[in-house]
Amino acid sequence: MKLVSPIRKLLGTIVLAHVLLFLSFFLFKDLFWPLFTASLLVLAIFSIRNARWRKPSSLQIFYGLGSGILLYLIFYLGKLVMLSLFPESITQLEELYRLVSPKQNWHYVSLILVIIPGEELFWRGAVQDQVEKLSLRYSVFVAALLYMSAHIYAGALLLLVAAVLAGTVWGYLYKRTSNMIVPILSHLVFDLLLLVFFPLL
Repeated sequence: MKLVSPIRKLLGTIVLAHVLLFLSFFLFKDLFWPLFTASLLVLAIFSIRNARWRKPSSLQIFYGLGSGILLYLIFYLGKLVMLSLFPESITQLEELYRLVSPKQNWHYVSLILVIIPGEELFWRGAVQDQVEKLSLRYSVFVAALLYMSAHIYAGALLLLVAAVLAGTVWGYLYKRTSNMIVPILSHLVFDLLLLVFFPLL
């Protein structure tokens, strides 16, 4: 009986995320940026009190920066392999970039100040913490799978792979350091490389 309340809380949290991302990625694609920004703002407010914060050490900053760069390199190589094996997947990648690439100045502000911190606050600070309270094995990976599941509405295999792999890395960083700043820093570096400085297309 003790698990009923934590499980219900986790399910309610996941359902909330699924509804918001369904609206953003699938139902109202033309309004993706305002809806996704509003969704992550709601999720961040919902989660911020649970997150663990402290001043990062120099080593933690290195972990954050280095892991973000390494993730980008892995996905760059993964894209080359995927397109060589499945050339038709370029269409999915193009559609995904059309949807999520920043185009207006406020998109960049939203990405840096709302979306990236919001995802980490919610998926690591709320969801992962709730999974860990259930005493499940491989809680970081389970939380990453839940993170991936909410991105299914984008209809892009590459995004699902990115979510589970990057989510596992960011979850591990958060669990290892108990510091929300570290996965946010890694996520920031990864997204800026992927969407702004060196897009995969």
